[in-house]
Amino acid sequence: STRVYIGRLARDATKRDLERLFKNYGDIREINVKTGFGFVEFSDERDAKDVVYDFHGKSFLGERLIVEIARGARRNDERRNNGNDRRRSHYRLIVENIASGTNWQDLKDMMRKAGEVTFADISRDRPTEGIVEFAVRDDMEYALKKLNDRELNGQRVTL
Repeated sequence: STRVYIGRLARDATKRDLERLFKNYGDIREINVKTGFGFVEFSDERDAKDVVYDFHGKSFLGERLIVEIARGARRNDERRNNGNDRRRSHYRLIVENIASGTNWQDLKDMMRKAGEVTFADISRDRPTEGIVEFAVRDDMEYALKKLNDRELNGQRVTL
């Protein structure tokens, strides 16, 4: 893959910061920065692998980066809905112990680290519980393995 996931990104990091950081690693097609993480797409797979090798665990803007080849397919970031778009999936996880004030977008953004999320929502009846659906089984299993007992908005969630 040519897409690189950048985790533990400083909350105030910008697209320009990532451009400067990776400019010597080849042609960058796209940079997408979210709060606390982002994605950088390179033209060449070797450039993406070099960035992972050189930057994983390195400090940048005061944070130790997680740099990995991105999992799952690219998302269309213009479509800012909760995934309620006829792509409901059987690859579903229940997320428990969600912090008060967390919304479906926070949940979806966290789970995107594991792959393509097709649906995410927080229960109205039980606001400490949510549901996430993935496009493929591998992404769901990866989420279960890597994101269980991780913090979301200051509270450890259970998948």
